[in-house]
Amino acid sequence: MNLESFADKDARIMGKKGHFYYNYNPQIRVDSNNQIIVGQHVSQNANDKQEVKAGLESIKENTGKRPDKMTLDNGYQSGKNLDALEQSQIESYVPTNRNDKKPNESLEESNRSLVKADFIYNEEHDYFRCPGEQCLELKTKDKNGKCVYQGEANICVGCQYHARCCQSKKGAARTINTDSHEGLRQKMRERMEREDSKEIYKQRKVIVEQVFGQIKNGGFRGFSVRGFSKVTGEFSLVCAAHNMKKMVKAIMTGAVRPMFGQIAPQKA
Repeated sequence: MNLESFADKDARIMGKKGHFYYNYNPQIRVDSNNQIIVGQHVSQNANDKQEVKAGLESIKENTGKRPDKMTLDNGYQSGKNLDALEQSQIESYVPTNRNDKKPNESLEESNRSLVKADFIYNEEHDYFRCPGEQCLELKTKDKNGKCVYQGEANICVGCQYHARCCQSKKGAARTINTDSHEGLRQKMRERMEREDSKEIYKQRKVIVEQVFGQIKNGGFRGFSVRGFSKVTGEFSLVCAAHNMKKMVKAIMTGAVRPMFGQIAPQKA
């Protein structure tokens, strides 16, 4: 099974200037061959950083198995999501966040500031090595897994990159913030830098993005009911209607044919 990724409709729970908008975050999983929605759920989370686990469970429930391959947009780039994909052993492709991407300009050929991607993470010994060869050790880790790595101020002050790296007005050493899944972030970044990975990810825009466009063009622009259970039911109907259209089109075009009461692929 080769499935396209999770994606979200432009609906969120947001707060702006003290006002909250009680919107929802619908998620779909789309088959790359026929644009069939093989899994969906509605979330009340304001972003997609913890939606992968629920999404994988919906795929397993509906199809009886996990996908072989998945692509997800960078809104799903989080430690929890990467861990869920790693545990499921799915070949996945998630773009790197802007702060974690390697800059196009090297430090030697520019006057740019140092970013996180300039620091090399050593997963085995759990530290970051800066371009000045100092090791930033783990200083704090909270109950949510947030980790802070920091160097030594007396070493930073003598570094050739000090002015471009340390921004503390109190003279503190450079810090790197991440979580307990930094190794998975680095692994995904390396994968997404490969040319074959970029080609695989390009396919996403003609699979899942088109499905949301088709749903919107079909007249669904927002939920007509209130309450989580009702919204969940309405979105299930929306997805079912989309799938029915896809199946009818496949039968009419000869892509599949009825056989003994079931739908079977048409031989080429």
